[in-house]
Parts: sequence; structure tokens; C-alpha cells
Amino acid sequence: MSQILLFTKNPLNEQPFEERLHQLGHEVFTTKMMIDLCLLENANNEFIRIFHQIILSETIANAEAKELVRTLKTFSIPIFRKSDEVLKEADLHEWEELGISDWIESRPSIEVLREKLSCDNVRNEGKLIFLPKTEDKRSLSSLNLSSGELKLFRILYQQQKQTISREELCLRMWNKDKTNSSMSQLSVMVKHLKQKLSDQQVKGPIIETCWGQGYRLDDLVYEQVYVDTNEIRIM
Repeated sequence: MSQILLFTKNPLNEQPFEERLHQLGHEVFTTKMMIDLCLLENANNEFIRIFHQIILSETIANAEAKELVRTLKTFSIPIFRKSDEVLKEADLHEWEELGISDWIESRPSIEVLREKLSCDNVRNEGKLIFLPKTEDKRSLSSLNLSSGELKLFRILYQQQKQTISREELCLRMWNKDKTNSSMSQLSVMVKHLKQKLSDQQVKGPIIETCWGQGYRLDDLVYEQVYVDTNEIRIM
């Protein structure tokens, strides 16, 4: 399981949440003092690299949480925001662009917490597979992606460099209209897909975010990856 760094303004507030993390087998280091240390300019925060995931408590104000994210995202460790605040789509997108991987309710069920912090979200450099560089195109089926990530890639690929809206993506991914939850899930999946393709030596920005419009594959992706005709069926 993961080693989790939990930032909070009040450690006593986190006891029920910590108990759920312990039930799932995670090791948790809860700290108040390290908030100020992480925000200090030129502070040595290399110890953070020992953690697999970071959680920012709802006890931390949004302004300070954003400053923490700007500092912590340099370590390429998934950062979660624990909060029950209901946000508008624009605010969710702002947090996503800032570097938040996903949201966790302050009192989540054990099942929801288990999936949020599943091993797919854990940064583990020792298990990354780097494929040899090649000028030849690779088949999508040769890449190590989850079923959801494969479906998302095929939908984007079918657009042939055209932008597809987030609403349309939600509809085609899960056959339902967008909600805050589905939009957040989509944002996380896009981020994971980009990271996995990058880890497997697909070059370029991979997936472009077109503000107010949606997503599209970068032109370079079509030069590196192809989708077989029998793979293009996504439903």
C-alpha cells in the first residue's frame, strides 16, 4: 500500500479519516508544521519524495492550498484535495490545471477511498516500462493502457485532430450527461492517459486542452501511434 503525506491545520480533525486509511493498509504521516516549511522559498523538501500520494485537508484554506500545490507538483506525486465543497466546472478545471489529481470527501466510504487511492494512482518509478525509441508507428494495442484509457484514446483518435467537448466525451465514455463527478473523473483520466503515453515514449504534449472547447490529440500522436480498423469500435 501507499505512504501518504497528509497536510492539515488540525491533526485532531483527521483522526476518523486516518483510521480509514489505516484500514486500507496505508501508512500515513499527518503534519501541520510542514505546511509552512513547504511554502518557504529555497527550503529543502526532498524528503517528500518518499511518499506516494499527498492529501490536502479541508482545514487548509483554498488560497494556501493552491500555493502548496504549486510547490508540491514539482515532485510529480499525485495530489488530492479533501473537501466537501461543491465546485462549479470552471473551478474544478482550475484546480485540475493547477495540479490536483482528484477530490476526496472528508468522510468517504471505505470503498470509495480504496478506489481513489488505488495502485493506479501511485507513483512508482521502479515499475515504469520504457520502450525503446523507434521511428516506426506503434499499434495502440501494443501500449500498456487500461480499458478506460484505451476507449478515451480511440474517441480522441477518431476526431482526426479536431477538438471534442468535455460534455461529448462524458456522454461517449459513460453514456450519461456531464456532472461534476464525471467531469472530474474525465480530467483525471486525461491526465493519467497523458502520463502513461509519455512514460512509454510517446512524444509531444499528447493531449491538448483547448480552453472553452475541450480536448484533442496533438498532431505528433498520429505520427507515432496508429489504431487498427478492428480497434476503432469503442462501443
